[in-house]
Amino acid sequence: MIKNLGVLLARHPIIMAIYGIEQLKTALSSKAEVCIIANIDLIKLQPVIELLSKAGKYVIVNIDSCNGLSQDKGGIDYVAETGAMGLLSTRLQTVQRAKKCGLVTMQKIFVTDRSTWLRSLKAVEQSEPDYVQLMPAQMLPLLSQADRNVLPPIVASGFVCNEEHAQTALLHGAIAVSSSDSALWDVNILR
Repeated sequence: MIKNLGVLLARHPIIMAIYGIEQLKTALSSKAEVCIIANIDLIKLQPVIELLSKAGKYVIVNIDSCNGLSQDKGGIDYVAETGAMGLLSTRLQTVQRAKKCGLVTMQKIFVTDRSTWLRSLKAVEQSEPDYVQLMPAQMLPLLSQADRNVLPPIVASGFVCNEEHAQTALLHGAIAVSSSDSALWDVNILR
């Protein structure tokens, strides 16, 4: 399996956002090669990661939303030991710790107005994540090219409900989009 996230996203720029275990069967047979898992209890986390990894999926754990999983060093070390390839968090220190553990890092930022944008830029500058998950995806076209250029590769997320939303995000500089809508997981998006 290719371990380089950039190569996988160039091949298929849709990331599966899997909330809980209900969508696992669909995820296992999907064309999407990358997934972000969330809302999975700690006791089920490793078996879910193993199942997805055996199916050739690149697994990123949203550490902020897994019950029983702490964002401290022990929690991050645990994620690294489960076989997950990456970690997603809104927290600056969590992203920094995950980088030290050798995980691919993605920092989630919410942009609701100019002030949150400026705070997000500062946090990203300090944490230096490998990728940024920008929410909501519809904000991406509203950002200037100069603003987009200061970020690491962007994954657009939040309210990506159809192929047009995905295409718009990619046209405005996103390297990929993430969606929990399983109907999008198999869509071939043209760049």
